[in-house]
Amino acid sequence: MTTEIKNKITQADSFIDESFDAKKTASYQLLLQIGTSDILVGVLDKQKNKYIALEKYTVSNVHNFDGVADLLDTLIKESKLTNNKFQSVSCNIVNNLSTLVPNALFEEDRKRMYLKFNATLQGDEHVLVDEIKSLDAKNVFAIPVSIKSKLDSQYNNVNYHHSSSTLIDTLVTNNKNQTGKKLYVHVQSTHFETILIDGKNLTFYNTFNYQSPEDFIYYLLFVYEQLQLNPEKIETILLGEIEKTSNMYTFTQKYIRTIKFGERADSSDFSYQLQTLPKHFYFTLFNSYLA
Repeated sequence: MTTEIKNKITQADSFIDESFDAKKTASYQLLLQIGTSDILVGVLDKQKNKYIALEKYTVSNVHNFDGVADLLDTLIKESKLTNNKFQSVSCNIVNNLSTLVPNALFEEDRKRMYLKFNATLQGDEHVLVDEIKSLDAKNVFAIPVSIKSKLDSQYNNVNYHHSSSTLIDTLVTNNKNQTGKKLYVHVQSTHFETILIDGKNLTFYNTFNYQSPEDFIYYLLFVYEQLQLNPEKIETILLGEIEKTSNMYTFTQKYIRTIKFGERADSSDFSYQLQTLPKHFYFTLFNSYLA
Protein backbone atom coordinates (compact mmCIF):
# COMPACT_ATOMS: atom_id res chain seq x y z
CA MET A 1 0.00 0.00 0.00
CA THR A 2 1.49 3.37 -1.04
CA THR A 3 1.97 6.18 1.45
CA GLU A 4 -0.64 8.26 -0.37
CA ILE A 5 -3.24 5.51 0.03
CA LYS A 6 -2.26 4.94 3.67
CA ASN A 7 -2.94 8.61 4.35
CA LYS A 8 -6.48 8.25 3.00
CA ILE A 9 -7.77 4.95 4.36
CA THR A 10 -7.11 3.26 7.69
CA GLN A 11 -8.51 0.09 9.20
CA ALA A 12 -10.11 1.13 12.47
CA ASP A 13 -11.74 -2.15 13.58
CA SER A 14 -11.45 -5.82 12.65
CA PHE A 15 -13.52 -8.64 14.14
CA ILE A 16 -13.17 -11.96 12.31
CA ASP A 17 -14.48 -15.18 13.80
CA GLU A 18 -12.27 -18.25 13.52
CA SER A 19 -15.11 -19.95 11.65
CA PHE A 20 -14.63 -17.59 8.69
CA ASP A 21 -13.33 -19.71 5.81
CA ALA A 22 -12.36 -18.13 2.48
CA LYS A 23 -13.13 -21.48 0.83
CA LYS A 24 -16.75 -21.28 1.99
CA THR A 25 -17.61 -17.72 1.01
CA ALA A 26 -19.95 -19.04 -1.70
CA SER A 27 -22.39 -19.59 1.18
CA TYR A 28 -21.77 -16.17 2.75
CA GLN A 29 -23.34 -12.77 2.14
CA LEU A 30 -21.01 -9.78 1.90
CA LEU A 31 -22.40 -6.56 3.40
CA LEU A 32 -20.88 -3.23 2.46
CA GLN A 33 -21.70 0.26 3.71
CA ILE A 34 -19.93 3.00 1.80
CA GLY A 35 -19.72 6.70 2.58
CA THR A 36 -17.13 9.41 2.13
CA SER A 37 -15.89 9.12 5.73
CA ASP A 38 -16.27 5.41 6.55
CA ILE A 39 -16.49 2.05 4.82
CA LEU A 40 -17.92 -0.95 6.66
CA VAL A 41 -17.47 -4.57 5.59
CA GLY A 42 -19.53 -7.34 7.15
CA VAL A 43 -19.96 -11.05 6.49
CA LEU A 44 -23.07 -13.10 7.22
CA ASP A 45 -22.89 -16.88 7.20
CA LYS A 46 -26.24 -17.53 5.51
CA GLN A 47 -26.42 -21.21 6.46
CA LYS A 48 -26.01 -20.43 10.16
CA ASN A 49 -27.73 -17.01 9.97
CA LYS A 50 -24.77 -15.62 11.89
CA TYR A 51 -22.63 -12.53 11.46
CA ILE A 52 -19.04 -13.74 11.58
CA ALA A 53 -16.91 -10.76 10.54
CA LEU A 54 -16.73 -6.98 10.53
CA GLU A 55 -14.12 -4.51 9.33
CA LYS A 56 -14.31 -0.75 9.60
CA TYR A 57 -12.17 1.60 7.51
CA THR A 58 -11.97 5.33 8.09
CA VAL A 59 -11.50 7.55 5.06
CA SER A 60 -9.76 10.92 5.29
CA ASN A 61 -8.64 13.62 2.85
CA VAL A 62 -11.33 12.40 0.44
CA HIS A 63 -14.27 14.69 -0.29
CA ASN A 64 -16.32 12.86 -2.91
CA PHE A 65 -17.30 9.36 -4.00
CA ASP A 66 -14.92 9.36 -6.96
CA GLY A 67 -12.12 9.55 -4.41
CA VAL A 68 -13.67 6.70 -2.43
CA ALA A 69 -13.95 4.61 -5.59
CA ASP A 70 -10.22 5.07 -6.15
CA LEU A 71 -9.61 3.48 -2.73
CA LEU A 72 -11.86 0.47 -3.24
CA ASP A 73 -9.34 -1.50 -5.33
CA THR A 74 -6.80 -1.23 -2.53
CA LEU A 75 -9.35 -2.04 0.17
CA ILE A 76 -10.55 -5.13 -1.68
CA LYS A 77 -6.98 -6.41 -2.07
CA GLU A 78 -5.86 -5.58 1.49
CA SER A 79 -8.96 -6.74 3.35
CA LYS A 80 -9.11 -10.31 4.63
CA LEU A 81 -12.78 -10.43 3.69
CA THR A 82 -13.56 -8.76 0.41
CA ASN A 83 -11.33 -10.47 -2.16
CA ASN A 84 -13.56 -13.57 -2.38
CA LYS A 85 -16.59 -14.82 -4.28
CA PHE A 86 -19.82 -14.53 -2.29
CA GLN A 87 -23.28 -15.98 -2.58
CA SER A 88 -24.67 -12.45 -2.55
CA VAL A 89 -23.53 -8.88 -2.01
CA SER A 90 -25.55 -6.05 -0.47
CA CYS A 91 -24.28 -2.47 -0.45
CA ASN A 92 -25.67 0.43 1.59
CA ILE A 93 -24.84 3.87 0.21
CA VAL A 94 -24.43 6.69 2.73
CA ASN A 95 -25.14 10.10 1.19
CA ASN A 96 -27.78 12.83 1.28
CA LEU A 97 -29.18 12.03 -2.18
CA SER A 98 -32.47 10.38 -1.24
CA THR A 99 -36.15 11.23 -0.93
CA LEU A 100 -39.30 9.39 0.16
CA VAL A 101 -42.23 9.14 -2.26
CA PRO A 102 -45.62 7.58 -1.35
CA ASN A 103 -46.49 4.60 -3.54
CA ALA A 104 -49.71 6.30 -4.62
CA LEU A 105 -47.73 9.14 -6.22
CA PHE A 106 -44.76 7.18 -7.54
CA GLU A 107 -44.10 6.74 -11.25
CA GLU A 108 -40.97 4.86 -12.31
CA ASP A 109 -40.09 7.14 -15.23
CA ARG A 110 -40.20 10.22 -12.96
CA LYS A 111 -37.84 8.97 -10.24
CA ARG A 112 -35.00 11.34 -11.21
CA MET A 113 -37.42 14.26 -11.10
CA TYR A 114 -38.54 13.32 -7.57
CA LEU A 115 -34.96 13.25 -6.40
CA LYS A 116 -34.17 16.63 -7.93
CA PHE A 117 -36.75 18.25 -5.65
CA ASN A 118 -34.56 17.53 -2.60
CA ALA A 119 -31.06 16.95 -3.96
CA THR A 120 -28.55 18.41 -6.39
CA LEU A 121 -27.56 15.83 -9.00
CA GLN A 122 -24.50 16.01 -11.22
CA GLY A 123 -26.18 14.11 -14.03
CA ASP A 124 -24.22 10.87 -14.18
CA GLU A 125 -25.56 9.16 -11.06
CA HIS A 126 -27.56 5.96 -11.16
CA VAL A 127 -30.99 6.64 -9.67
CA LEU A 128 -32.38 3.60 -7.87
CA VAL A 129 -35.42 2.84 -5.73
CA ASP A 130 -35.89 1.03 -2.41
CA GLU A 131 -39.27 -0.36 -1.43
CA ILE A 132 -40.13 0.74 2.14
CA LYS A 133 -42.85 -1.79 2.88
CA SER A 134 -43.50 -0.54 6.39
CA LEU A 135 -44.44 2.90 4.97
CA ASP A 136 -46.13 1.96 1.69
CA ALA A 137 -43.55 4.25 0.10
CA LYS A 138 -40.45 4.29 -2.09
CA ASN A 139 -37.05 5.72 -1.20
CA VAL A 140 -35.55 7.17 -4.37
CA PHE A 141 -31.78 7.58 -4.15
CA ALA A 142 -28.69 8.19 -6.24
CA ILE A 143 -25.54 6.11 -6.29
CA PRO A 144 -22.34 7.52 -7.81
CA VAL A 145 -21.51 5.84 -11.10
CA SER A 146 -17.88 5.42 -9.99
CA ILE A 147 -18.89 3.30 -6.99
CA LYS A 148 -21.40 1.18 -8.88
CA SER A 149 -19.02 0.50 -11.76
CA LYS A 150 -16.23 -0.51 -9.39
CA LEU A 151 -18.35 -2.94 -7.39
CA ASP A 152 -20.16 -4.39 -10.42
CA SER A 153 -16.80 -5.24 -11.95
CA GLN A 154 -15.71 -7.05 -8.77
CA TYR A 155 -18.89 -8.89 -7.76
CA ASN A 156 -21.91 -10.45 -9.45
CA ASN A 157 -25.44 -9.17 -8.79
CA VAL A 158 -24.75 -6.49 -6.19
CA ASN A 159 -27.94 -5.32 -4.47
CA TYR A 160 -27.79 -1.58 -3.81
CA HIS A 161 -29.76 0.21 -1.11
CA HIS A 162 -29.68 3.53 0.67
CA SER A 163 -28.67 3.46 4.32
CA SER A 164 -31.70 5.57 5.25
CA SER A 165 -33.99 2.89 3.80
CA THR A 166 -32.56 0.35 6.22
CA LEU A 167 -32.81 2.76 9.14
CA ILE A 168 -36.36 3.95 8.49
CA ASP A 169 -37.79 0.56 7.56
CA THR A 170 -36.28 -1.13 10.61
CA LEU A 171 -37.45 1.50 13.10
CA VAL A 172 -40.98 1.79 11.72
CA THR A 173 -41.32 -2.00 11.70
CA ASN A 174 -40.00 -2.23 15.27
CA ASN A 175 -42.62 0.30 16.41
CA LYS A 176 -45.63 -1.09 14.55
CA ASN A 177 -47.33 -2.11 17.81
CA GLN A 178 -46.17 0.88 19.87
CA THR A 179 -47.91 4.07 20.93
CA GLY A 180 -46.56 7.53 21.70
CA LYS A 181 -43.68 9.51 20.25
CA LYS A 182 -40.05 8.39 20.11
CA LEU A 183 -37.11 10.30 18.69
CA TYR A 184 -34.30 8.16 17.30
CA VAL A 185 -30.84 9.68 16.77
CA HIS A 186 -28.54 7.65 14.53
CA VAL A 187 -24.96 8.89 14.95
CA GLN A 188 -22.17 8.52 12.38
CA SER A 189 -18.68 10.03 12.41
CA THR A 190 -19.55 13.16 10.41
CA HIS A 191 -23.34 13.30 10.44
CA PHE A 192 -26.39 12.13 12.32
CA GLU A 193 -29.97 11.35 11.40
CA THR A 194 -33.10 12.10 13.41
CA ILE A 195 -36.26 10.04 13.03
CA LEU A 196 -39.47 10.87 14.87
CA ILE A 197 -41.98 8.04 15.10
CA ASP A 198 -45.45 8.60 16.52
CA GLY A 199 -47.00 5.23 17.22
CA LYS A 200 -46.40 3.30 14.02
CA ASN A 201 -46.11 6.42 11.84
CA LEU A 202 -42.98 8.15 10.60
CA THR A 203 -43.52 11.88 11.10
CA PHE A 204 -40.01 13.30 10.58
CA TYR A 205 -36.66 12.33 9.08
CA ASN A 206 -33.64 14.53 8.47
CA THR A 207 -29.86 14.40 8.47
CA PHE A 208 -27.34 16.93 9.81
CA ASN A 209 -23.59 17.25 9.37
CA TYR A 210 -21.51 18.09 12.44
CA GLN A 211 -17.85 18.59 13.37
CA SER A 212 -17.95 18.82 17.16
CA PRO A 213 -20.10 17.84 20.16
CA GLU A 214 -21.29 21.45 20.26
CA ASP A 215 -22.50 21.19 16.66
CA PHE A 216 -24.22 17.93 17.45
CA ILE A 217 -26.24 19.18 20.42
CA TYR A 218 -27.05 22.47 18.65
CA TYR A 219 -28.68 20.71 15.70
CA LEU A 220 -30.35 18.13 17.91
CA LEU A 221 -31.95 20.79 20.11
CA PHE A 222 -32.99 22.61 16.92
CA VAL A 223 -34.97 19.48 15.99
CA TYR A 224 -36.71 19.49 19.38
CA GLU A 225 -37.58 23.15 18.97
CA GLN A 226 -38.89 22.85 15.41
CA LEU A 227 -40.99 19.77 16.22
CA GLN A 228 -42.15 21.25 19.55
CA LEU A 229 -40.80 18.31 21.51
CA ASN A 230 -40.06 18.48 25.23
CA PRO A 231 -36.52 17.12 25.85
CA GLU A 232 -37.55 16.47 29.46
CA LYS A 233 -40.29 14.04 28.46
CA ILE A 234 -39.99 12.50 25.01
CA GLU A 235 -38.11 9.21 24.83
CA THR A 236 -34.86 9.66 22.90
CA ILE A 237 -33.00 6.59 21.63
CA LEU A 238 -29.37 6.73 20.46
CA LEU A 239 -28.09 4.44 17.73
CA GLY A 240 -24.87 4.19 15.78
CA GLU A 241 -21.32 5.02 16.75
CA ILE A 242 -21.72 7.02 19.93
CA GLU A 243 -20.07 5.82 23.14
CA LYS A 244 -21.29 6.40 26.67
CA THR A 245 -17.86 7.77 27.60
CA SER A 246 -17.79 10.33 24.76
CA ASN A 247 -18.11 14.10 25.10
CA MET A 248 -21.03 13.95 22.72
CA TYR A 249 -22.98 11.72 25.09
CA THR A 250 -22.05 13.92 28.06
CA PHE A 251 -23.33 16.99 26.21
CA THR A 252 -26.53 15.20 25.30
CA GLN A 253 -27.18 14.17 28.90
CA LYS A 254 -27.05 17.81 30.00
CA TYR A 255 -30.01 18.78 27.84
CA ILE A 256 -32.04 15.61 27.31
CA ARG A 257 -33.33 13.64 30.30
CA THR A 258 -35.08 10.59 28.87
CA ILE A 259 -32.22 9.19 26.85
CA LYS A 260 -31.18 5.59 26.25
CA PHE A 261 -29.32 3.40 23.76
CA GLY A 262 -31.12 1.25 21.23
CA GLU A 263 -30.08 -2.24 20.15
CA ARG A 264 -29.19 -4.00 16.90
CA ALA A 265 -31.38 -6.66 15.33
CA ASP A 266 -31.87 -9.94 17.18
CA SER A 267 -33.03 -11.89 14.11
CA SER A 268 -29.49 -13.19 13.51
CA ASP A 269 -26.71 -14.56 15.69
CA PHE A 270 -23.38 -12.80 16.23
CA SER A 271 -19.93 -14.29 16.72
CA TYR A 272 -18.48 -13.80 20.19
CA GLN A 273 -16.10 -11.09 18.88
CA LEU A 274 -19.03 -9.06 17.59
CA GLN A 275 -20.92 -9.57 20.83
CA THR A 276 -18.25 -7.43 22.52
CA LEU A 277 -19.47 -4.42 20.54
CA PRO A 278 -22.10 -2.12 22.07
CA LYS A 279 -25.48 -3.32 20.77
CA HIS A 280 -26.33 0.07 19.24
CA PHE A 281 -23.18 0.15 17.06
CA TYR A 282 -23.29 -0.40 13.26
CA PHE A 283 -27.08 -0.41 13.34
CA THR A 284 -27.68 0.01 9.62
CA LEU A 285 -25.06 -2.56 8.60
CA PHE A 286 -26.51 -5.24 10.88
CA ASN A 287 -30.04 -4.44 9.70
CA SER A 288 -29.15 -4.44 6.00
CA TYR A 289 -31.58 -5.88 3.50
CA LEU A 290 -30.52 -9.49 3.11
CA ALA A 291 -30.48 -11.13 -0.29
